Amino acid sequence: MIKYILSGLFFIGFAGFAFTQKNRISWEYNYAHYGIENGMPSSETYQVYQDKSGLLWILTDRGVVRYDGFEFHKYTVENGLSDNVNFRVTEDENGGVWFIGFNGLLSVFKNGKMQAYQYNHLLEKTIPVGRNTIISLHVKKDNSIVYSVFRKKMIEVSSKGKVRDLSAKWKNNAYFIEFGNDILCLQKKNLTNVNAFLIKDNKWIFSGNILLTGTTRAKKYKGQRFVTSNYKLYFFDDQKFKRMIDYPQHEVIGLDSDERFLYVGLYKNGLKKYTFDPKTKELVLVQHYLPNYSVTSAYTDSKGTLWITTLEKGLFAVYDEAFKQLAVNEKKLTEEIRFISGNKNKIIINYYVGKWQQLYPPFRCKDVGKIVHKYNLLPVKEGFAFERGVIDWSDWKDVDATYFGNPVYETRNSVVGFSRLTYEIVEMKGTSYVGYDINHIDRSKLIGAYYWFYLFQNKKMFILFDEGVFVFDIENSELKENYRPVLRKRINQMEYNETWGLLAYSSLAGLYQINMDDETPSKFAPHLHLGKQVSSIFFDEKNRLWVTGDKGVFLLVKKNGKITVDFFLNKKLLSSAEITDLYAYNDVLYVATKFGVQKVEIAKVKKERKHFPLELFSIRAFAKNEEIPANKVYPAKTDLIKITLSSKDLDKHVEYRYRFGKDETWIRSNKGEIILNNPSDGEFNLEISCLNTFDQWSKSRIIGRFSVEKIIFLRWYFILLYIILLLLLFYLVLKLSIQSVNKKNYMLNRMMELEQMALSAQMNPHFIFNSLNSIHSFLLYEENENAEKYLLRFAKLIRQTLTNSRVTYITVQDEYDALKNYILLECMRFKNKFSFQIECNFSQLPYYPCIPPMLIQPYVENAIIHGLTKRTVGAELLVKFYMEEGMLKVIIQDNGIGYAESKKNKRDTGHKSYGTKITEERLKSLQGKGKNSYSVTISNADDSDSRFPGTCVILSIPISIHSKSM
Repeated sequence: MIKYILSGLFFIGFAGFAFTQKNRISWEYNYAHYGIENGMPSSETYQVYQDKSGLLWILTDRGVVRYDGFEFHKYTVENGLSDNVNFRVTEDENGGVWFIGFNGLLSVFKNGKMQAYQYNHLLEKTIPVGRNTIISLHVKKDNSIVYSVFRKKMIEVSSKGKVRDLSAKWKNNAYFIEFGNDILCLQKKNLTNVNAFLIKDNKWIFSGNILLTGTTRAKKYKGQRFVTSNYKLYFFDDQKFKRMIDYPQHEVIGLDSDERFLYVGLYKNGLKKYTFDPKTKELVLVQHYLPNYSVTSAYTDSKGTLWITTLEKGLFAVYDEAFKQLAVNEKKLTEEIRFISGNKNKIIINYYVGKWQQLYPPFRCKDVGKIVHKYNLLPVKEGFAFERGVIDWSDWKDVDATYFGNPVYETRNSVVGFSRLTYEIVEMKGTSYVGYDINHIDRSKLIGAYYWFYLFQNKKMFILFDEGVFVFDIENSELKENYRPVLRKRINQMEYNETWGLLAYSSLAGLYQINMDDETPSKFAPHLHLGKQVSSIFFDEKNRLWVTGDKGVFLLVKKNGKITVDFFLNKKLLSSAEITDLYAYNDVLYVATKFGVQKVEIAKVKKERKHFPLELFSIRAFAKNEEIPANKVYPAKTDLIKITLSSKDLDKHVEYRYRFGKDETWIRSNKGEIILNNPSDGEFNLEISCLNTFDQWSKSRIIGRFSVEKIIFLRWYFILLYIILLLLLFYLVLKLSIQSVNKKNYMLNRMMELEQMALSAQMNPHFIFNSLNSIHSFLLYEENENAEKYLLRFAKLIRQTLTNSRVTYITVQDEYDALKNYILLECMRFKNKFSFQIECNFSQLPYYPCIPPMLIQPYVENAIIHGLTKRTVGAELLVKFYMEEGMLKVIIQDNGIGYAESKKNKRDTGHKSYGTKITEERLKSLQGKGKNSYSVTISNADDSDSRFPGTCVILSIPISIHSKSM
């Protein structure tokens, strides 16, 4: 009777306890969900698998999906798949990924392309597979395959297409054939209960009797073998099949394993993860995932992320099992949490609007339905403190609501808070308190609330206002009206700890430390670069400091006065990056956010692996909407180059920057494709740098190289040909131009020479005429001797003149001799009325100097005939040769009537000086020759003698150097 009474009381108490428990609390993993909205073609998924290159494959009823860490790429029958519905995937040792279609045909993804198996026609011919068949597959090293169709037969197809029946001699039994880690299933006929054999290395092992029906799969796990059949799970145990776990309401539809766990997928009951105890030969449940979904497969990738396929909602991923999200009544909490308070393992969250929830038994919830979001439960002793009269906490035994003011922080022997009734900052000690009147603060210019303050040794108080932190002195338990600014920053809150002191933090200015003795602020640990956006801080039971910044959550430790980072949590790993408050105890971190509460087990958090996450998947080029065959060199006509990247970090979107040359600007991206439209010619070296969890760029790496050819007319051999043709053309043009110029110069020179010769020839008759007149005069006056002398000199002069008129240039010596002979003839002609002098220092002249002939004689003739003949006494003639500035200077000077008078006489008498005119024309024709020019200057010789001023002619003649053989 006593037992029944106690039992009844127990159940009554338990019922009362259950009645008071308003909510059920659980912690659900942070599942990342990938469905149709993320690019999946269907929500019905059958298997997930990661290949050796790191790509993730998801099999659906509407195609196969490849996930490269950036995007989902779909394959269907339109781009190489044999069937849109695929149930199984396997990988060969050469990197080919094989898919088994619903129609029994195979597809393989290799070298970046999906294609149908080349011997599908042999499969259709050998085994009429039809639809909805159960097929298992193994691919050997030589790319030959073992293909098994349940209840039909097993064949081998070689890499050259030769088919061999492996099951021809097998009896009507069930067989499990091992090929490495693969176990292929075969049952010869549709029997209810048959003998099953395990075939390994051509050895047969009897495994007992089993009913094989429905989807049958076999897996190896830690040396043991497990089989699913008829939606149940079996274990090979000493020649018998042992039924492992009975699921009367939920059938087994998935079976997978890795090195650590066995994964069993259940219909409408999620995924169960087990370990196997070899002693008891029992499965030990480790975790239950997605209890409301039908799980078809599970796979743990290279980074430890668990991927789960479902029939209802697509693909789920558990990136890190250290992270869990608070669920209330089996629904993940997504409301904003304002505070999270903890007292050791007792944790209470404060919703933004009037609602509190215990996260420890009995999980009570208090919802007052009004705005009291500024009230927080303060941990004090073994429970929590709260202001009396605001909310009825009588049913929460851990909450003490007897405090006069709203508790803000606890000291060693008191609780300090703020009283709205008396408008005081109060220090409460049990039932007594000390109040500090702050009514006079309203009369000051300071604006803001007084919810955050700190009382320092009852001497001064630090209060937070809108403009920053200010300090007030305390005297005789009264707050003085005078105040001093401490930190003029827009501060969110202040916290105090005996180890860390008074800290003030801001979402705009970062974290500051305030020295309460000298009232000076300083930037907190600037060497750690915590960021300028600090939303909350917390001091845990080990006196460690937790800081939530714009980069993430930092755990800081102080040792020997030195502050270091002991742990860092990237906010991207949380369900929400908007953190409002946090609490930590016993290395478990609770984070309050705008979207619920996160629980993080610090010891289980995956360590950030230092590796380069990105790899080059493919480079595809297109021209005129057609793909160009893959190559490292693309033609100049390429219109578009599409570069696809893959990421080893499937659990997060990698941000990176890229460029194609050292001198180019970095381009930032988080997409899996890089598009180059109308790429220019040249070398392209794809250099990439990734952004790590500390927002720092990793060391760059070149992951791909290719080049685009120049158009054919800009290639080096064409450019060389252009240069050769241009040089040849230039040479021909230059040669023709030179020939034309030479010919033209030759013609001009020849014309000048002929002209000079003609002019010289014109001079000869003029001179001969004058000479014959002289001879006639001698004979007339019977001066036969003089006539004979004159005739001899004249003959010599004629010979010199004829000789000189045949050449372009003569020597100065020849000109000198001809002039001297001419002057002597003129002296005889004019009866020695004038004296003459010819000066020439031949030693000062260049070697073999030459000048045009008959150039000086006309001026000597003018001096004699038109200058000296008018003077009867003392007539003199001077001809002087000398060098000056590289030119031959010739002076013809007389003391006759002068140039002006002579010119006047010519006009009066109507005399025409043919010799002078011819000489002027010759000088004009000679001006174009040589660098130096011919010149003639004529002036009076002596201006002081008005009657006979004389004439001075200075000829400047360029010297031409010729050989003696001229």
